Amino acid sequence: PRGTAVERASTSAPTIDGPEAWVAAAGECFGPGAWLAVDQARVDAFARCTEDHQWIHRAGAVTQFGGPIAHGLLTASLLPALMDGVLPRMGWVAQEINMGFNRLRFVSPVKVGARVRASAKVVSVRRLGKGAGGKGPDGTETVVSVAVSTDEDSDAKPAMTCEWVTRQYAR
Repeated sequence: PRGTAVERASTSAPTIDGPEAWVAAAGECFGPGAWLAVDQARVDAFARCTEDHQWIHRAGAVTQFGGPIAHGLLTASLLPALMDGVLPRMGWVAQEINMGFNRLRFVSPVKVGARVRASAKVVSVRRLGKGAGGKGPDGTETVVSVAVSTDEDSDAKPAMTCEWVTRQYAR
């Protein structure tokens, strides 16, 4: 059944013990993750937060897609929830920082009422130095290629693709 919450998949994601093991994970694929429902209430809340009240997102909209669609940036903003449990747990990481996105594309619309989920491929992982003066925490910079799909993909095109760049810092 579809709900507004994330429907957790039973995943047994491995734990990565240290930066060397994470560097070695480059090229590996993970997912797909759990489904997340994109209902009209979520779309309306996003519109209020972002002040993007374009007609195509409103309930009852008559569109070339067969009804209202979610904001592309809403789909992107759901990535933290969509990626939860997809990538391995990082036992060695004290903090992770979002550095931004490369090649963010909204390939096909997410219809209101659809569910979305994410799959990932680790594109690259590079070691970082110890920070300013050699006194900061050890870490890595990671580029993960992400594809978000919907449960209504008749042509199997993803709803969104991107490369997500993050930095992980050791405990």
